[in-house]
Amino acid sequence: MKFSTSKLVADPILGLIDITQFLPMIDVKEFQSLAFKYQLGLTLFLFPSATHSRKQHCFGAFKRTKNLMHHWLKIGMITPDQSQTLCAYALYHDIGHGPFSHMVEPLFDLTEESKKTDLRADDAMAIEIVGGLRREVEASGINYDEFYKIFKHENPLYLVVHDKNLGSEKFDYLTRDAFYTINEIPGVDYLTRHIYFVENQLVIDEKVIDQAKAIQEFYIKMSKHVYLRKKAAILQRFVQKMAYELVKEGMSVFEIWKFTDFGLLGRFETSVNPIIRYYYDRLMSGQFPKAVLELRYEQFVKSDNLIFDKALNVFGVSEGELNKILFNKELMGLKSLADIERKIAVIAGVPEESIMITPPMSSHRFAPEDVKVYGQDGKINMLSNYYPSHFAAMVEYGRSHQMLRVCVFSEYRDKVSDNAEKIKDYILSLTK
Repeated sequence: MKFSTSKLVADPILGLIDITQFLPMIDVKEFQSLAFKYQLGLTLFLFPSATHSRKQHCFGAFKRTKNLMHHWLKIGMITPDQSQTLCAYALYHDIGHGPFSHMVEPLFDLTEESKKTDLRADDAMAIEIVGGLRREVEASGINYDEFYKIFKHENPLYLVVHDKNLGSEKFDYLTRDAFYTINEIPGVDYLTRHIYFVENQLVIDEKVIDQAKAIQEFYIKMSKHVYLRKKAAILQRFVQKMAYELVKEGMSVFEIWKFTDFGLLGRFETSVNPIIRYYYDRLMSGQFPKAVLELRYEQFVKSDNLIFDKALNVFGVSEGELNKILFNKELMGLKSLADIERKIAVIAGVPEESIMITPPMSSHRFAPEDVKVYGQDGKINMLSNYYPSHFAAMVEYGRSHQMLRVCVFSEYRDKVSDNAEKIKDYILSLTK
C-alpha cells in the first residue's frame, strides 16, 4: 500500500508546519532565495545567533495565519477560499525583499519606479515578482486574481498579515527576532485568539486590551535593545555606501535587489573599487566608526544620561529645524548624504571615506499606530482612548530616537570632534 505523505517543516518556535499544498509556490527561486537573506541583516555582528532568514520568517507568518484562519472559519468570519488566499499571501509576503533586510531600501529611491508608487520598496518589488508567478500560485489551488489584489493592498484583508500592530507577520518577526537576540518570547498567542475582522478593519476584543498594550511595549523594548542600536545603524550605512558605489559603477538597483546577502557580500569582497575595498576590509575586521556628533530634539538632550563620551558632541535642535533635516527625503537621499559627508570631511580635514552619516530611522517603520478595539457595545474604539499615556509614551520614545549622527573611524575622531561646532552649523545651514 502506498501512502500519501505530507511535506513538513520543523520550526524551532512553532513546531511542525505542513506546507504540502503550497509546494509549487515554494519551489521557485524567488522564494528559495529568501533562505539566504537574513531577517535582521548585519545585526548578527551584535547578536551572533541572529542568523534567521526571511524564508524561516515566511513559514512562521504562514503558520500563524493558518492558525488564525482555522479559528475564523469556525466562527464564520471568513470563507474557505479567503482563508487559503491569505495563507498564500503570508507565505509570499516578504518575497520582494532585497539583501540585508531594510538596509538597501534607500537605493529604491534612486529609481524612477519609486516615484510611481506609495508602497514601500519591498512591497513594490513583491508585486513585480508575483506578477510572473501566476502558474505557481494557481497550481497551489489559489485564486490568482484575488491573491494579486491582496498583494496590491486593494483588498483590506491584507491587514490580516500586514497590519502594523496585529498582523501575523508582525507577531512572527517580533517573536522570532526576540528569540534569536535577547532570548525572550513575547506572549502573542492569547492575543491572537481575540483578533477579528470587522468593518474591513482588524480589531481586538476589548478583553485583551492589556495584552495588546504589552505587545506594543515589548516592541519598544526590542527597538531599544535591537532595532535602534547605534551600531546597527552604522552597519546599515556600511552596506548602503558600498552598494551605492556599485550603482555609481553602472549596476542597476534592480540587479542589486536580486542579490542574496551572500551574493552582495561576495560582490563587495571581489570588488576592485578602492572605496568598497576600504569599507569591506573595515567591516570584516570589526573596525566600525564611532559617533562624534548627534543632532537631537533639544528636549531629549538633558534627559539622556547615557552621554559620558567626551568626544561625542550632542546638540539640541528645535523641532522645526531638525524636522527640516530629518524628513527631507532629498537631503537624506544616498547622493545627498555622500555630498554632505564629503563636505564634513573637508571641514574637519580628514579623508572623506572616514565620515559616515547615519540618517534617522524610517518614519513608517517606527511611528506608532493605534489599535482598534471592538467593545461589548459593538462599537470600535481606540486603544489610545483606554491608555492615552501609553500611546503618548510611544510617540515620545520614537521622537527620542529621531536624530542625525555623524560618525568617523577612531583614528580621526578627535579631529572631527574639534570641529563639531562648525559641522553642526554647516548641517543646519542646508535647510536655509
